Amino acid sequence: MKKTISAALAGALFLGLMSGCSESTSGGAPVTVEAVSTIVGGGSLGLADWYAGMVVSGETADVKRDSNKSVLETYVEEGDMVKAGDPLFCYDSEKMQLDLEMLYLDRENYANTIDAANLEIEELTAERDKAKEADKLSYTLQIDSRKADIREAEYNSSVNDRKIASMEASLENAEVVSPIAGRVMTINENGSSDYDYYDPGSDDSSTGVDFITVTDVTSMRIQGNINEMNAGALMEGMPMTIRSRVDGTKTWTGTLSMIDWENPVKNDNDNNGYVISNSSGDSEMTTANQYPFYIELESTEGLLLGQHVYIEPDTGDEEEAPAGPMLPGYYIAYEEDGSAYVWADDGSGKLEKRALTLGVHDEGSDAYEIVEGLELTDYIAFPQEDLAEGQSTEKFDPSAAAEESAAESGAVEAVAAEF
Repeated sequence: MKKTISAALAGALFLGLMSGCSESTSGGAPVTVEAVSTIVGGGSLGLADWYAGMVVSGETADVKRDSNKSVLETYVEEGDMVKAGDPLFCYDSEKMQLDLEMLYLDRENYANTIDAANLEIEELTAERDKAKEADKLSYTLQIDSRKADIREAEYNSSVNDRKIASMEASLENAEVVSPIAGRVMTINENGSSDYDYYDPGSDDSSTGVDFITVTDVTSMRIQGNINEMNAGALMEGMPMTIRSRVDGTKTWTGTLSMIDWENPVKNDNDNNGYVISNSSGDSEMTTANQYPFYIELESTEGLLLGQHVYIEPDTGDEEEAPAGPMLPGYYIAYEEDGSAYVWADDGSGKLEKRALTLGVHDEGSDAYEIVEGLELTDYIAFPQEDLAEGQSTEKFDPSAAAEESAAESGAVEAVAAEF
């Protein structure tokens, strides 16, 4: 496996960072614990070539409506099955026709303005030719003003023509159809959107509102997440291997069809990664955006919607699938008899020693396969000398830590600015 940072360095840096995330564990202060899924999933520290994935439905289409137009009728309801090309809703074409007629009138007005200005220019030019030399400047200024009026009217007329073309196209397509076959998942009657989309033929942007979502439920694909720090590890078109989390010998193959850089995954405890940076010589913690990627499968036999899987790039190398998470070695402690354990949250907010059964050891990343003892949903702490069973735990939230760090940095800058 290729690694972007040595396990020893990552462990040392991150251990120092985590110790700063909460008070000392002595004196009953809560111990910071973090989700195993965050530690091992999505290459959060550049230590993993494996990605956590899930079987999801096929393509999803978000059909938008133009908020500047009125919807006359919606033809479908949530749960309906539709085919590609089936009508979903229609705009109020009567109102659109009235708006178009107003645009036609505006076009005539602009043409009349241009004709009148050209006629005035001809008259003013003739009068200037007959005028005294001292009066010619006044005529010239009037002529220049009329020419400016013509340029403004010509520009407004061109904008108006684009609006007319857009409105005419809208009238021809007043009925909006489904771009794909699938099930109508949501209808957002009163939805709103904070982004704009460009309406071809229009001079400006129109607010697009997510209105109807259609999902292809007849096919399946795999979704995983990759963070911005290891974005170069995956490329569209790469062959991928999918492995069952229950039985690592069961595999499926597919191709990475898309990395959706336009829609980062919503931040939460399970999806945020973190990165270590030292641009100023000091290490600090910050969140790293995660982006979904999708794999089109050659076969979906044996897969179930919602099933959790492992994803790995297919490099052509034969590699035994881990039966469980590959946990960095610096999280693992050992008893005097050599048995391995981790400090884990017992599920009720208390710390406990959790015995582990270790499998293969990846020397490149100093990561151990956890055969028994941990699940991806468990929370664990870094081993420290002053930890004890029964101590209270505090789950680490990467996004909250980043906000706190940013606030502290802003406060320091503000104080510095005063001096």
